[in-house]
Amino acid sequence: MEITSLLNMIGVIAFSLSGVLKGLKHQLDIFGIIVLGTITATGGGIIRDILLNRTPRTIVNEGDIYLSIVISIIGYLIAHNLHSLGKLIAITDALGLAVFVIIGAEAAFTSNEKIGLMGTALMATLTGVGGGIIRDSLVREIPIVLKEDLYATLCIVGGMLYYVFKVYTKIPEQIYSNGIILLIFILRIIAIKYKLSLPRKKNIY
Repeated sequence: MEITSLLNMIGVIAFSLSGVLKGLKHQLDIFGIIVLGTITATGGGIIRDILLNRTPRTIVNEGDIYLSIVISIIGYLIAHNLHSLGKLIAITDALGLAVFVIIGAEAAFTSNEKIGLMGTALMATLTGVGGGIIRDSLVREIPIVLKEDLYATLCIVGGMLYYVFKVYTKIPEQIYSNGIILLIFILRIIAIKYKLSLPRKKNIY
């Protein structure tokens, strides 16, 4: 199994579990849990592919959907243990985010359109955070990417770095892709540990 495929699997598992945790918080039934888990893991890629005018990858290759459903069911069954695994889920979520950013950026370059710096960053970001935005919207919460740590910012930076390396250097793609994954992962863990976030105004109302 290629390392990218393995990391993608880890990301799907982590994102599915984050959907399960959100569903448990809102006391959803098992169907609702599965929906949130699956949409969190696959939603970003589906949005990305629709915008790139192609059939979503998860529909053509259903492996991620099946994996997400299985993980969501397992998460529902062991719900009482999930919160004790919070740190592990955060770590795998950070790794999954980093991998999904690269997958999104790669998708921009394999599309039929010539996509520039910001377009690549957008595709990378949507792949990383799109599922979480749908998840939070379904349970009527402000999407976490708009209010906590550097989640979306890291996606944007990662997408831009991928574009710059891809267009302006001759460095092998595997090297800079792995480097960007490692950078996003480390920065995400640091942001979680030290609760780093962008500046925000205090409530003025």
